[in-house]
Amino acid sequence: MPRAWRARNYLLLLTLLLVACSPGSLVDRDAKGDANATTTSPAGTSVATAVATPAANLKPLPLNPDKGVVGSSFTARLDGLKAGQNVSFEWGTWDGAYQTNPTPETVQYEQRAFTPRRTPLGSVTANDAGVAELTVQTPEDYGEVHDVFAVVDGKDVARGGFRVQLAATISPSEGPIGTPITLKVTGMGAMSYSGSTLAVRYDNGYTGILTATTTQGTAVAELRAAGSIGQHFIILNAGTIPAYLNIEQSPYDYVYSHLPDKESIRLPFKVTADNGLPKDSVDWPDPGRVVALDAGGTRTTASPEFNTDVRAALSSTEGPIKSHTTLSATGLTPNEPVTAYWVTARGNRVTPSGWSLEDVPLFTTPATVDGTLESAVEIPDDLGGWHMIKLVQSKKLVAQVPYYVDRSLESVSTRRVHAGDTVVITLKGVGWTELDNGLAMTYDNAYAGYVCGFNSNGDVTLQVVATGAPGTHLIDLYPMVYAGKDKKAWYWTPVLTYGQDFPALSLGYRLQAFRIAIEIVD
Repeated sequence: MPRAWRARNYLLLLTLLLVACSPGSLVDRDAKGDANATTTSPAGTSVATAVATPAANLKPLPLNPDKGVVGSSFTARLDGLKAGQNVSFEWGTWDGAYQTNPTPETVQYEQRAFTPRRTPLGSVTANDAGVAELTVQTPEDYGEVHDVFAVVDGKDVARGGFRVQLAATISPSEGPIGTPITLKVTGMGAMSYSGSTLAVRYDNGYTGILTATTTQGTAVAELRAAGSIGQHFIILNAGTIPAYLNIEQSPYDYVYSHLPDKESIRLPFKVTADNGLPKDSVDWPDPGRVVALDAGGTRTTASPEFNTDVRAALSSTEGPIKSHTTLSATGLTPNEPVTAYWVTARGNRVTPSGWSLEDVPLFTTPATVDGTLESAVEIPDDLGGWHMIKLVQSKKLVAQVPYYVDRSLESVSTRRVHAGDTVVITLKGVGWTELDNGLAMTYDNAYAGYVCGFNSNGDVTLQVVATGAPGTHLIDLYPMVYAGKDKKAWYWTPVLTYGQDFPALSLGYRLQAFRIAIEIVD
């Protein structure tokens, strides 16, 4: 059998399998999921998985048009009905989630998973000719093909397919160096190749990725205008890290065939001026996307459940290192000494010795005659993320209360430098889990590398060589994922959508982006 013939047939078979296994064609009306939930599905289910609704005896459901961007209109038409018969139309979609494995020692990132479900589009009554038509707007949803079902008397009677196409905008389209540029993309897919990611380039320099796993295919990111005065381009491509530049020649062409002319999306931005150094800033994630954990929620450094009547609380439960809070407790043994410990991690994830949890003494004081305690606490200069403050009395753990340490920008050694000089940036409170032990850096929107803070107990001392022409240059530090088991890796790269779609959000982590600027003088 000729080699070329075998290759062509292999590609044809692969394409057919992709079509047949498209998540848009797999639905389960009763399946439900929480987009922010920490899931525990078995490994190997990161692609959109579902149980197909039996297609036997389902007539085709015409849709006009059968593709469009979010917000565009289409019409579903079903004929052959009885006059006055009611028809419901349903849309097949998925709930995306990040699977993580939180333990007292760390948080392991597993993969992305998509749970199928249906949502109603509307219902209509057949006219005297036995025709039912419904015109609706394309839902804000994942890209690629979605099933549209016609349901009569509780039974599926027809099915069609509607392709949600990719669309992107930026705002504004011009401004001086440092201008915040909001990038919005709708219709990002939930397919196996990318798992709802797109690669972003700025003037052909790789910047980072967009993700849309828990946001129904919509990504919102912010980057800053950089470079010389004149025209620049933000470019979107398939892939993660690096960008996949010729997807149209790959076996995955079916997945990205909805790109305009099968090319990258190009969004022009005009840099109008260099107005000097913008102020440093910290961009926090959307508060509505950060899951608020209750006191007993799964966190790092938490001890297993124990029985005690002691109740402890903190006046504030979040802040950077050296923050102050007040610890209070009731139900203690009167007049007996109480020791408070700060529970943290020590070690690293690259040497054979690994790491372990460690109890750092904070203070020892006797309980009052009525069994209460109140004491000021200064948060140690330590790793970021979730820690426990635990109380021990008579060598017995009697209470624990969580505290979240935020990352913080401590110092930038200099702002005005010559080309070739070194700028030293110091950050504190960097964590140790696979979701918060590093930051990824861009220089003028070009990815330069990443830093870690585990081995140095939360301290990051970053040395940046000043390069480029005289003028303003931008340094941005983004959250990243250090490791995981996704089939398509996206580790160590800047996650530009950290504010709305990031695995740590469902665990109560508030990971920021840091915006810094320097000036190279002639």
